[in-house]
Amino acid sequence: MGVLRALSWHWLRPTLALERVRAGPSLAVRAAAGLDYNAGMSNSHAMGLRRLAAAALLISLSFAGSAQAQGRGGPPRTIPNPETIQLPGGARLEFRSFHSSALGSEVAYSVFTPPSYANSPDRRYPAVYFLHGLFNNHTSWAVERYGNIPAWLDKSMAGGELPEFVLISPSGGRSFYTDSRDGSRRFETLIRQDLVSEAESRFRLRPNRSDRALAGTSMGGYGALKIAMKHPSLFATVAAGSPIVLLGDDPNASLPPDQDRFSQFFGQLISGVFGNPVDPEHWKRNSVVELARSSDLNGLNIYFFYGTNDRYGRRLPLEKGVKELDRILDERSVEHRFELIEGGPHGWELVRTNIEEMFSFLAQTF
Repeated sequence: MGVLRALSWHWLRPTLALERVRAGPSLAVRAAAGLDYNAGMSNSHAMGLRRLAAAALLISLSFAGSAQAQGRGGPPRTIPNPETIQLPGGARLEFRSFHSSALGSEVAYSVFTPPSYANSPDRRYPAVYFLHGLFNNHTSWAVERYGNIPAWLDKSMAGGELPEFVLISPSGGRSFYTDSRDGSRRFETLIRQDLVSEAESRFRLRPNRSDRALAGTSMGGYGALKIAMKHPSLFATVAAGSPIVLLGDDPNASLPPDQDRFSQFFGQLISGVFGNPVDPEHWKRNSVVELARSSDLNGLNIYFFYGTNDRYGRRLPLEKGVKELDRILDERSVEHRFELIEGGPHGWELVRTNIEEMFSFLAQTF
């Protein structure tokens, strides 16, 4: 049964103040262009002011260009050219790649090894597989914009507040972690088969169901719930923040009726995975709600949470979707935990504000 609770902000995302260039011919623009905005000024004075204004304009445009390069909202969403990070408590974050037979190409991933890993060569560890959302990649969970989750894990494990485990986060593109209708991109197979095999052969992991957990946020929240529900014999636990849960036979029906840029973009994503037009059988096989109705979920630990201030909730009926998922699981007497977080945001921000609950849940069978 769902629980409504108020959001407790124990983490504040840093903000970046940027000076915006105002529209219209400002004093600096007029001066740099040589416009006669102050008749009667001496030529030498006017020339000096024009030079100063031109310099100011270049600086303003430089700041504007930097802001645009960072993307909407400021700081970077990913780490370009990532290198290994050694964390203060002893944990380590590496960035690797491997060849996936499901995709027929190289796949990048990050791997977090806990504080004791380097000095305990005979010890094996449980694993959490964490799936990112749209506009992110395998490095996103480590950026300051999203709260630098590896640093939090390092501190929590070193302090004995959380059991040690390895965390693997793959780059999932815009795949919804689903095998595409045309078979050209098999991202579900990548996660459940290739990635697990790579991790358990490359790192000292315990290859048992009770030692595997799957998690994600936004698109990755959908992917985590969907894969765990389709393959409950592979993972013991699943946790999802802000999962994209859509109802009905066609996810396009959830889009706003006006064909704005958001609707067109999201519609293209849906078509690339589920077909154009959407193949109803392919959608049904990958619908979290349909899987909740039909899969044998006894023994799978399920936790999902959603913030009522989700920015995408204004365009998509996401709250309705997670509430329906909760209702179906209740109706089937499937043990699970659902939290509707009053005032909670979307994606990584919600994960970061709910991080203790999420990772404690994920580690319960470790």
